[in-house]
Amino acid sequence: MARMRKKKNLIPRTEACADRFFEVPQENKGRWREACGMPSDCPLYVEIGCGKGMFSENMARNNPDVCYVAIEREPSCCLLAMERAKKAGLTNLFFIRGDATLMLDFFGPSEVDRIFINFCDPWTRQNKPKRRLTYRGFLDMYRQVMKVGGQIHFKTDNDPLFDFSLEEFAAAGWETSCVTRDLHHSEWDKENIRTEFETKYAEQGIPIKRTVAKMLEKKEGSDI
Repeated sequence: MARMRKKKNLIPRTEACADRFFEVPQENKGRWREACGMPSDCPLYVEIGCGKGMFSENMARNNPDVCYVAIEREPSCCLLAMERAKKAGLTNLFFIRGDATLMLDFFGPSEVDRIFINFCDPWTRQNKPKRRLTYRGFLDMYRQVMKVGGQIHFKTDNDPLFDFSLEEFAAAGWETSCVTRDLHHSEWDKENIRTEFETKYAEQGIPIKRTVAKMLEKKEGSDI
């Protein structure tokens, strides 16, 4: 995937979005709802790798009572997503410019209700399964910040990654449902919100794979 060219005036444009961007997100650990000015009992949803923000914008608009935190490590992509949210006037969507590997620094135990992972790098050509965001090491990390019963909503265009992910969810003790290898022709498409990549792949006729993984309570004496 080609790296996005650095945007002009990145710093001042980022500063203009200061009301929805947290320079030191670690300070919000365990108190994201308060930091975002949202009710203490509202759901907290996190998107890992939001790209230019089309998905997070539409999710936040459709669910104003949910606190959304979108993570994006690429500065220019994060900027475009923030500007998009600001232009839309959304007050429940906020951003972290950082890496998913730092989830435990960003969020407290049982703080997150749902995680979205959309079209992440499959790492299949490089054969680096431990870098895939659905690898069991990452799933264990998500477990530490999610509530029991919380969900991961996962979408990809990549068949090997999807097969790998289903195996990892099962091995790590997550219960999968809504499993489909052709989302846009399934019963779940009506409520589906597309990402930028998803729209591009659909135009190319590539079927979209999707599943929901529910975090079950860890069994006593179990490694999962």
